[in-house]
Amino acid sequence: MARWVCSVCDYEYNEETGDPATGIPPGTPFEDLPDDWRCPECTVGKGAFVRVDEEDEVKTDEEDDL
Repeated sequence: MARWVCSVCDYEYNEETGDPATGIPPGTPFEDLPDDWRCPECTVGKGAFVRVDEEDEVKTDEEDDL
């Protein structure tokens, strides 16, 4: 399952956990969120989210060690 991060406020949408506070059940892919779904933190639309891959996280951690 993927994770998506809001490019405005850094809120993280995790497909595995969903967003129960807004009625999105666990296991809901980001693509299946309603078109009018908004970031629960800053209210921007889905277009402001970027997918976070595990590989990117590893690279970021390695860069921090430099």
